Amino acid sequence: MPTDPAAALAQHVADTRFSDLPATTIEATRQDLHDTLGCALGGSGAPGLPELLKLYRSWQGAPEARLLLVGGGLPAPQAAFIHAAMAHALDYDDTYDAGGSIHPGASVLGAALAMADLRGGVSGQELILAAALGLDVSCRIARAATLDRGWHRTSTIGVFGATAVAGKLLGLSAAQLHQAFGIALSSAAGSRQCILDGALTKRFQAGQGASAGLIAALLAADGFTGAIDVFGGRFGFYELYQPNGYDLAPLTLDLGRRFMGEEVSFKPYPCGRPLHAGIDAALALHEALALGPDTPIAEVTLAGAPALIAGYFEGAPQKRRPTQIVEAQFAYPFLIATALLTGRVGIDEVARFDDPRILALSDRVAGVAADGPVTVSVRLEDGRSMSHAVRIARGAPTNPLSPDQRAAKFHDCAVHAVRPIPATTEDAVLQVLARLEAEPDARRILDLLA
Repeated sequence: MPTDPAAALAQHVADTRFSDLPATTIEATRQDLHDTLGCALGGSGAPGLPELLKLYRSWQGAPEARLLLVGGGLPAPQAAFIHAAMAHALDYDDTYDAGGSIHPGASVLGAALAMADLRGGVSGQELILAAALGLDVSCRIARAATLDRGWHRTSTIGVFGATAVAGKLLGLSAAQLHQAFGIALSSAAGSRQCILDGALTKRFQAGQGASAGLIAALLAADGFTGAIDVFGGRFGFYELYQPNGYDLAPLTLDLGRRFMGEEVSFKPYPCGRPLHAGIDAALALHEALALGPDTPIAEVTLAGAPALIAGYFEGAPQKRRPTQIVEAQFAYPFLIATALLTGRVGIDEVARFDDPRILALSDRVAGVAADGPVTVSVRLEDGRSMSHAVRIARGAPTNPLSPDQRAAKFHDCAVHAVRPIPATTEDAVLQVLARLEAEPDARRILDLLA
């Protein structure tokens, strides 16, 4: 195996076969495709998607790849963009907690669907293999970035995962994949300022990563060249993007034996992953105290790490009174109030930022910096009080969603799709995903949903 990390990752992607994947990796990848596809269905009509579609369709490009639900086709990189943007729009998609909360699945699915349609004849095994490698590449690069500098890793790092997927499905050699990673470096971008400002560019950036990864692989296949010292060079990814905040070891640690896509979390709530432990605690209190929308609550406190409190409680008023969906996805006091009063934090509930009862309680949710697990405490006006602590949020590999919870999430997304999805179609899609490695042509997913 080459010592240069970019060359090693390229060799890994080029050489790995389906038979090399552990059964646990195959199952984890299947779950990721299931989860991310569901998120794309739910995000298919989200704000920002109509504008993106309008622009791309106005250019009248070759319909190389079909689009989920909205009909028609686009050039493959643009189709990858749209599908990744759909998958990330609800902030419901997978998260690699150990990699700075990157969402690796959006760019992987976007690239995989577009390349499968462009190339044709991609088997289910090939799709799983490419997706497993794309997730592994993204998670490794994210884990090696040890300092949070405000990059939107879903895009900035996701472009390399998308490149791995597209390159594998194109059958690129290790040398070509190395060039493709270098080309992708020139497109690695994305700022988390969009989260602070509630901007639609958050979903745009996820699409950008998937699209640029496809372009990088296609150019490398045709002999185009990119940077060679992609990750460790003087102006390589880490020196440029993460000065004094990286460790290259995870890029090649147990490469080919450990597939880091097995370590992602699947969200039970469509909002920022760092907020999930508090929501788990609030939902437990809702049930234990039999709370309802009209229950008189005297006091609510959330105790958590100082960075969590500073990031999600202090500053802008939108953290308590969001005015649009991207703000609501990161408004911690609002989401805690929602969980306490409604007992649910789903797609509809996150969008209920005009409910006066929820907003009134949100104004009074206090954040307290403290060591230890995230703890929510509630005191009712009748004198009762209770606290609940959560150390590992639901959906993590060590606290996974059950099969029924995953199925319920997929259905929640499907019913919010831009077009109604008949129950028979939803069932057929789930059957394809359940036996994907036996599917002769992965385009069956698009046949059912395009």
